[in-house]
Amino acid sequence: MSQQANPFNRLTVIIMAVIGFAAFVALLAGMGLGEKFAPSSNGQAHGASNSIVGYKALSNLMEKTGADIQYSRNKAGYNNPGLLILTPNPYSDAQELADAAQNRSYVGPTLIILPKWAVAPMPTLKQGWVARGGTFGPEPGQAMLKELADVEIEVPENPKAKSTSTAISAFGNSVKTPISPVTMSGDYVRTVVREPKTGRALAAYLDDGGSYAQLDSLDPSQITAEDEIDSNYYPILFVADADLLNNAGMADKQTAKHALALVNAVSAGDLSTVTFDLTFNGLGASDNLLTLAFEPPFLSATICLIIAAIAAAWMAFYRFGPPLKEARSIDYGKTALVNNSASFINRMQRQYLAAEPYADMVRDQAISDIGISSALEDSEKNRALDALGDVNGYNFSVHYHALKQAKNSHEVANAASALFEWKKEKIG
Repeated sequence: MSQQANPFNRLTVIIMAVIGFAAFVALLAGMGLGEKFAPSSNGQAHGASNSIVGYKALSNLMEKTGADIQYSRNKAGYNNPGLLILTPNPYSDAQELADAAQNRSYVGPTLIILPKWAVAPMPTLKQGWVARGGTFGPEPGQAMLKELADVEIEVPENPKAKSTSTAISAFGNSVKTPISPVTMSGDYVRTVVREPKTGRALAAYLDDGGSYAQLDSLDPSQITAEDEIDSNYYPILFVADADLLNNAGMADKQTAKHALALVNAVSAGDLSTVTFDLTFNGLGASDNLLTLAFEPPFLSATICLIIAAIAAAWMAFYRFGPPLKEARSIDYGKTALVNNSASFINRMQRQYLAAEPYADMVRDQAISDIGISSALEDSEKNRALDALGDVNGYNFSVHYHALKQAKNSHEVANAASALFEWKKEKIG
């Protein structure tokens, strides 16, 4: 094998390899995590929305008070500790909503904000902004809560431009009654914020046997049996009128203070972690193998594989010496004929067949070199060459016959070498 200089500039190859590898990793990460980074500025009513019906202002306010705000795009977020805020759309599945809330009975409090306003994007508005239309009827809210509680929701037929009355709040903070107040009532819901004119609830929690002193309910519980009361339950709070918490409502300072008091009350003052669910708003992301590869605990294994790949590439670029070029398996011309013939004889283990022809060839060359006629008998040729003397204690005839009598490759090689050495020593 022979050495050949590397035809490529090492720095150029390294740059190409780094860019290609980074692009490949980015492609895999994008395929696995793409849904999780989908834009959330769709103008709908959810925690990451800046629109008039969104809850980004509430999120920012809680974050400024020290809360750790998380936005969940999959159902695993239902199991997060702390307050979970669900903002279902008008067509959310009732059973799925009930499962999400009830399964958290011993995990943490749940706040469900019912949809109020129908919205539509406008070409003249900024990205993520929407124009507010009319209010939804009572049917969507009643349908989505039917698996949790049998409630009756009322929506004013004639929306009011503004309201001057003040709603009654169970924990002392006053709040302006929202525009076109949406209210609810039911046997197993207990009022937290009451609309003053009708006495119905703007916000209420589920009467499920839990003991929630921090809410100081305005209504008595329907559950009185001791064996049905569980003080370890966490509350499920329904907000019938979204304007108590959405961006439109939070523009009012009094409403913003009440919103913060409301979320503090439902979470018993522990706002260390708050999760806004986005799955009910069409922003969910499903997990797959690529997703898991870029998330703990499998992220550590992915990083190890990337480091191993980098190490292998580093070793490839800094090998010992330039790359070796393999020699031709078939040589050119006479050299090819000799090498191929020798290789064939060696592979067939027939070296002894070449011993006698080689011995005769060496003898003929020696006779020619000292000027003796080639017409002489073989015995006379041998005597003439023997007369030249010995090498290593043996004359020509001994070396000659030893080569002709060799039977294996080792004997042939030794005898041929000795005969060649005799000729080189005596004749040259």
